[in-house]
Amino acid sequence: MSYNNSLKHKSGGKVKNFSYGMKNALVNYYLLIMFTAFPLFFTNEYFNIRHDKYGFFLAASLVAIISVLSVIAMSGYDTNSSDDRLFKLKNFSFTDYSAIAFLVVSIISTLLSDYKFDSLAGTAGRNNGLILTAVYIAVYFMITRLYVFKEYVITAFAVGASVVFLLAVLNCFYWDPLGMYIGLSDKQTIANFTSTIGNKNLMSSFICIALPVFIAMSVVAKNNVLRIIYYIACGLGFASLMTADSDSGIVGVGFVLVVFFIWFSRNISRLKRFFFSLAVMLLSAKLLRLFSFFMNDYSKGMDRFQKFFVYNNFSYIILAVVVIITVVLYIFNHKYPDILLPKAVPVTISVFFALALITMIAISVYYSFINTSASLGSFDTLLRFNDKWGTHRGFMWIRAFWIFGDLPFVQKLFGTGPDTFYYAFEPYFGELMKFGDSSTNAAHNEYINYLITLGVFGLTSYLIFIGSAIANAVKASAKNPVAIAFACSGICYAVQAVVNIAQPITTPLFIIFISLSQAVAVNYSKR
Repeated sequence: MSYNNSLKHKSGGKVKNFSYGMKNALVNYYLLIMFTAFPLFFTNEYFNIRHDKYGFFLAASLVAIISVLSVIAMSGYDTNSSDDRLFKLKNFSFTDYSAIAFLVVSIISTLLSDYKFDSLAGTAGRNNGLILTAVYIAVYFMITRLYVFKEYVITAFAVGASVVFLLAVLNCFYWDPLGMYIGLSDKQTIANFTSTIGNKNLMSSFICIALPVFIAMSVVAKNNVLRIIYYIACGLGFASLMTADSDSGIVGVGFVLVVFFIWFSRNISRLKRFFFSLAVMLLSAKLLRLFSFFMNDYSKGMDRFQKFFVYNNFSYIILAVVVIITVVLYIFNHKYPDILLPKAVPVTISVFFALALITMIAISVYYSFINTSASLGSFDTLLRFNDKWGTHRGFMWIRAFWIFGDLPFVQKLFGTGPDTFYYAFEPYFGELMKFGDSSTNAAHNEYINYLITLGVFGLTSYLIFIGSAIANAVKASAKNPVAIAFACSGICYAVQAVVNIAQPITTPLFIIFISLSQAVAVNYSKR
């Protein structure tokens, strides 16, 4: 029995039972491959890893799509089937139309581009051309129409991701069990690559996709053995985040932890498990410190936030507080097993964190535009936005908006062509040299990148596509708690995407979880 169906009896959700046929099984087999083999796949260490993942994703997706279409063709089209009704145009959702709009804009942008081949294949960028977009949308429709939850797929993801996480931890201390560092020229180059994912920023992106799923499943899973697997994955995931040396991962995971805290705050039974998961993650950071001690602290090094959790003694106090809260919640839940806290609790927590976020933004605005001379020490690159901000992301973002302002009207609407940021930014390569880079093919902000390459129409349809799918999953999570796992995976990636890059190494997994978010929402609406 699927998790959706088992939840339905308990929650009272009025959802029909669906037969689990070959086409549904093929979708789960596809997910199983993407959650286990895809993250670990490589052919020539780091030298070809982006193309390896790109080829793997295209091949696996096309095989799955063709196989599903073949099964549908052989079984015939039954207009009374609940699955087949979803393929009718009248049953398309707002999210479906936004996905189609994103693809249509990408096609128009390619046709209008001065760099049609590069727009098609993404050869001037990160392979995010029209081909990849088309496969994304095809995968979306396959998953949203045919997905049925099977927990073994998510459990397999936890196991596969744990291997990726463990490799990242070992790589941080120059242990290289897979021989990935063979042929890399120096330690500086080695420091930028980790596990079977690649660049440390992409590793952070992978963590942002996977870790929220395991945190949520450790809370909502019914099987205690599986919950232990999710706890282990949480610990290894947080430990690997400490070694990824990227602020984008810290920001993404930090944001989604706040979302989880708010979401689980009313239900003591779930809140205690969330705090237990949080305790496991904080403990993993201290175990990493112990491992570092035995390695004589011989490692690639960590950034300031990661060092705090691993090396700073104050983090022991935070761990102790979380453990105490966890114990109190377990005791309280044992005495009052069915109690729900008032709705005012999550509202109050939300207001508190919203005010904290607004305060941080206000401080950044103050030091960026009003008091631009005050010394901020190590926080200068964090709180003061200028050309140097975020490893000179500020330089690229500011120039990107200048570029957009100078684009012809049609290109403002449809962009310069999918994944052609390289050509748009070329006039500023000379200035970029002062930061040590001779060129760039991405804005290091996915949304600005889409604004330049796909225009206002492309960015708008993309934001509606991912935003509506996440919103639908959040609504569905009241009846199907698994939905919050998929939604928060999308949220975490979307947050870190503000300072990161779309590419075929982790973005395919993001699209899959956006698709899963919409799929679980469909289970409680359209069907």
